[in-house]
Amino acid sequence: MQNPAVRSIALWLLAAGCLPYAASQSTVGTVTLTQAAPRGVAIMGSNPHPSYTSIASPVEKPDYDLVRARRLSIANLPASTQVPALSALSAPAPWPNPIVSHAPAVAFAGLSTVDNATANGNVVTPPDQGLCAGHGYVMEAINSTLAVYSEKGAQLTTPESVNAFFGADPTTTFLSDPRCYYDAPTQRWFLSMTNVLNFVTGRSNLVLAVSQTSDPTGAYSIYSIDTTDDGLDGTPANSGCTTASPCFGDQPTLGADFNGVYLTTNEFGVFSGTFNGAQVYALSKTLLESGATLALVHIGNLPLAEGIAYSIQPASSPDLRGNEDSGVEYFLSALDFTGTLDNRVAVWALNNTRSLAQPTPTVSLMNVILTSEVYGQPAPVVQKPGPFPLGQSLGEPEEMIDAGDDRMQNVVFANGQLWGGLNTIVSNGKSINSGIAYFVVIPEISDNGLRARVLGQSYISVAGNSAIYPGIGVTSDGTAAAAFTVAGPTTFPSAAYASLNPFRAGPINIVAAGAAPQDDFSGYKAFGGGGVARWGDYSWGVADDNSLWFATEYIPGGINSVDFFTDFGTYVYNVIHD
Repeated sequence: MQNPAVRSIALWLLAAGCLPYAASQSTVGTVTLTQAAPRGVAIMGSNPHPSYTSIASPVEKPDYDLVRARRLSIANLPASTQVPALSALSAPAPWPNPIVSHAPAVAFAGLSTVDNATANGNVVTPPDQGLCAGHGYVMEAINSTLAVYSEKGAQLTTPESVNAFFGADPTTTFLSDPRCYYDAPTQRWFLSMTNVLNFVTGRSNLVLAVSQTSDPTGAYSIYSIDTTDDGLDGTPANSGCTTASPCFGDQPTLGADFNGVYLTTNEFGVFSGTFNGAQVYALSKTLLESGATLALVHIGNLPLAEGIAYSIQPASSPDLRGNEDSGVEYFLSALDFTGTLDNRVAVWALNNTRSLAQPTPTVSLMNVILTSEVYGQPAPVVQKPGPFPLGQSLGEPEEMIDAGDDRMQNVVFANGQLWGGLNTIVSNGKSINSGIAYFVVIPEISDNGLRARVLGQSYISVAGNSAIYPGIGVTSDGTAAAAFTVAGPTTFPSAAYASLNPFRAGPINIVAAGAAPQDDFSGYKAFGGGGVARWGDYSWGVADDNSLWFATEYIPGGINSVDFFTDFGTYVYNVIHD
């Protein structure tokens, strides 16, 4: 276990501001300027479901191997560029967080595999969690399906196919990785997804829906961002991306400041081993909300330390008052290029975001690397034994749960602090499990460049079980908590949260106890799996005034996985900060 005395000294130094700022003055990346134009209008709920009499073969959401890509990105570099100190790192061994019972203010079952089947006629796994809230509404989007609820949990729209909403032909277009954001100052809603490849046009793209009013059940302007990057249609000619072998943006993210909306991706070759790392897209929020054609800033070619930057998570903010004049959007990313262990995080700043509304924006991106607590590639989660009808019908053993990798999850900028978290391996002395590492960073930018320091950091872990996929929410005064799934040998996959401060996490609250193991086709050999099934890919947390909304995946029970090929559900809950 981690030595409490040593940890207390480190935390005191952090709190006292005794640890120095790291600084950077140089800008990075290659900037491409093009245009984004609206491609039509979508009306939420205007696409009634077909009547499905059977469920088509299930679909596993593509997820290109980021760990392998990171390793390959440094494989051919000289040994002098490596970081030898990393080989001496050990897996973190934090003290487990206690488990308590505390009922949320509002809690309800969100979208499930049954909603996917009803809305689409098939099932997609994993769900991938999109959540945003404000103005009396809550929007949840998962892979293939979306719905809007009241702040009391009443469903206001029938769960709807995302392909139907975006007007995308499901036979040629596969949309996935939903993210959504509610902009409090302008009371507008944003929903983004990625498409690997349109098999008619041969192009890949991100789609972005922007509400035309404050009502999320109304009309949206639809934008499309080309991510093929073969030098055509205004895209850069990125390495390894051609018309015959296009690239696409996987694992997309979404964030915003007062001036802009920011999407990032990891760029892979659709049919090749190409990996070009993180790509950053910046657009004027004002012009998006007006439905106008606007300048699109694309920044790529982002080396970082000994590798290529990946999963650069843009921040969203609970309160943008005072942010107008800063003209800066912050990001966080991890640096585990070997897929083992690391003790660094990177802070990024996109400067002069005020210029995004101009015909020719002039923004610049810089970063600084900070020493952090140790984190590393998480371990698959062994499940509590229980009924698994699909696996039993296939004659296969109960599968494990995929804890993903240690890329940075969602990031929040609140009260002058950047909060971010990720999955990590943890050790409790008797077994290796998965847990959560989180970081609180103070960034500053001036004419002298970007400075940042770690204010605090800690872990979330569960004795004998695992905590996976953090979704951090932070209010404007800095009150923070994280949603996640708890699962393991003694606990069916359950929805949970824990309060956070910069130096420690509070007790774990189980808000929806799992009723069965995950029984998902993606982990079974009969469907091409290897005994480890896909899971959420991410949870989500977001502030709405003095409360925090969360959503994560869990197993509710009562879903016949033999009929639906999987049994996942999601849970949405609201925690009020007094």
